[in-house]
Amino acid sequence: MKIDKNLLNLPLTKTNPNSLNSLFGSDKVIPMWVADMEFAIAKPIQKALIDRVENSSFGYEYKPESFYSAQRKWYKNHYNIDLKIDEVLYSPSITTTISTVIENFSDISDGIIIQPPVFMEFRDVIRKTNRRIIKNPLKFDGNHYKIDFEDLKEKAKEEKNKILILCNPHNPVGRVWTKTELKKIISICKKNNVLLISDEIHKDIILFGNQFTSVLSYSDEWEKLVVCSSEAKTFNLPSISDSMAIIPNENIRNSVKKSFNKYNLGRTNALTRVALETAYNKGDNWLRNLIKTIEENVNIIDQELAKSNSKIKLIKPEGTYQVWLDFTDIFNDTKEMFQQITERSGVGMNAGHWFGREGALFMRMNIATSKEKVKNSIQKIIKAVKN
Repeated sequence: MKIDKNLLNLPLTKTNPNSLNSLFGSDKVIPMWVADMEFAIAKPIQKALIDRVENSSFGYEYKPESFYSAQRKWYKNHYNIDLKIDEVLYSPSITTTISTVIENFSDISDGIIIQPPVFMEFRDVIRKTNRRIIKNPLKFDGNHYKIDFEDLKEKAKEEKNKILILCNPHNPVGRVWTKTELKKIISICKKNNVLLISDEIHKDIILFGNQFTSVLSYSDEWEKLVVCSSEAKTFNLPSISDSMAIIPNENIRNSVKKSFNKYNLGRTNALTRVALETAYNKGDNWLRNLIKTIEENVNIIDQELAKSNSKIKLIKPEGTYQVWLDFTDIFNDTKEMFQQITERSGVGMNAGHWFGREGALFMRMNIATSKEKVKNSIQKIIKAVKN
């Protein structure tokens, strides 16, 4: 994969000196924390955007049939789902959709179930909407994460716990939930009338032969579903891409649509439309190369850890382009871990406790970059904790 050589000229969050100094105490760290890529976007997308800009006219647009056709084809070819376009709403971000669904289908002080360690913005959205965070922590056996279904059953039984937010593939631990696991989740939600929000933004980046299944596959069994997705992660378009809310249930969809209309959300952006339509139509080869590169980068980390006999453990990801590193055999204090690794290695990673206290003594590392940078960074981290 080709690295974008102009990254340093862009005002990116991950290289913002103020952010780096605030989080890591230095603006000189190697930034491997924010979940975006350092790869140049696919050539067909670049060309389509250039062609659109050269057109020079940017009047009000709508999404033409060619856009919907490309999206339907992507979902059919990749997930064997017959996407119904009238069930799809568009919003600026996944968190916009999640906060809207929470406000529309729960009351203040109701419980929203999450499965930590998990994407920190789930927790932030729940707090901002004045709901209660209900934890269904993942179970970790030292090598593998699983859902604690007995605990989930108990949490779902409580009448005030109205919504479950699922992350699939899971950020940060990298699990891709199996059909068996998803059927159990659907069954629990149905039995207890719990609305299920599934964040599937990493759905396209599936590694090492694992298989992704969308909860949309179970909409005939339980219709109270909201699937949040975007190709922003897949094609490195987070500053240009919309997100989609796929909502099979008409009443839920109309409620969310009414809220979106209230704030005039979901209008067509010309460049976003062009980028996404081109990605759906011509992005397969680029995506295959991306997955191959991420798998190679995972293997580099695995090999470097094995070669050095390091006590750092790699939790091998099944999906996403992040790796979850386990430092529990080295440190006892999460703040000491974060400070020492950051200062000694000069690599800026996400501290695991940012994803909830269940992530203490872990760190998340973004590996959507060159093999050389991944190898150099993991060697620095190994050296930092050697003694």
